[in-house]
Amino acid sequence: MHISPVDGVDTAVIAIGSAMFGITFLFMAVAWINHSFRPIRAKNLPLTTAMFIAGVLWFLGDIPMNGHVLLKGSWSHCKEWNIWVRVLFCFLYTAAIIIRCYALDRVFNQNKSTRGWKYYMPIGVLLGFVIVYSIITQAMSSQLTISYIAEIELCSTTKGYVYVTLGVLWLNWIIIIILMVRLRNIQSTFNEFYEFLCITALGIAAMIKTNVVHYTHPKYPLIRGYRVAETLGDAAIINSIILLIMAPPVVMSVLRPREYEYNWLMRLRTDGLQDICGGNFNLHTNFSLHRAPKDCPIGSKLYGNAAICSAVKDKSNLGEYLAMPSREVSLGRSVSVNRKAPDIYEKHETDLRRHSSQSINTIGAADEPFKLRQII
Repeated sequence: MHISPVDGVDTAVIAIGSAMFGITFLFMAVAWINHSFRPIRAKNLPLTTAMFIAGVLWFLGDIPMNGHVLLKGSWSHCKEWNIWVRVLFCFLYTAAIIIRCYALDRVFNQNKSTRGWKYYMPIGVLLGFVIVYSIITQAMSSQLTISYIAEIELCSTTKGYVYVTLGVLWLNWIIIIILMVRLRNIQSTFNEFYEFLCITALGIAAMIKTNVVHYTHPKYPLIRGYRVAETLGDAAIINSIILLIMAPPVVMSVLRPREYEYNWLMRLRTDGLQDICGGNFNLHTNFSLHRAPKDCPIGSKLYGNAAICSAVKDKSNLGEYLAMPSREVSLGRSVSVNRKAPDIYEKHETDLRRHSSQSINTIGAADEPFKLRQII
């Protein structure tokens, strides 16, 4: 087998990968600068930032494990680099995607809050498993996991360790696929099914790539082409997933923030009310959206009266958002109710025309529900 020494190509790989993360960092910086922009807040900026940090450390672990530097000094601690940097943060990166899917499913499909031990327990179990797995593999003999071969400066992993680790990663992606399928039932602005479909496709592509390389060339770090493909492939997929989540709202927060946020809020309120009230609208009544659910006696086939009232009263889930004051943006749509709509409200077109120009500045009433519902 021909051994490719570490040279300028490996330095270029590190530079290109760093440039990818630099671009993503700029998007994340703009996102934090414009963190009050509601479409950005809806992407769960702290969790996405945690994903970015995990991705950076994952890439850092790839550098010695894929043989892009001379394994001398601190770089020769293969077991620590692989277990506590590369694999750990790869797990945490996928765990962040799982948490995002889980939070969306819990709020919009299960109509439950993102607070309390019932919400945090599955997350704790997931993160606890990652830490326990890392501790166990660290405690095991290097002959069963990862060892350093000084003669050829190679971090060598055993087949058993590789297969078990990849199996755990496959399990993470299977969980993501299951949650992603459930997200297709969300019928609102928060429906991110197609976004997660693309994320899953990228993740599966990364898994297939890694599986094939490890199976066909166990000592791939010694071959320049394979180690370059592995490292740049991981970096490209890590950053693509984060940009897929954050790029649209970040770009719009710079190009046309007022119009985009206004349209986003309008869609959110309309779609959200349809979900809660089962789509039974009377378009000829004209009172404010936030008043409709309060006494909504609809025999919804999907939720029922009790569920509707519960959703409206809940201070930490979708009902909080839908029940918020919204005189600044009146959609002129309401559900069919057993009482006549108040006459003091104007017609839909007149109301929108009067308030559309000022709605973004005066929509501050939405802030509190956003803070209470920790998904955003």
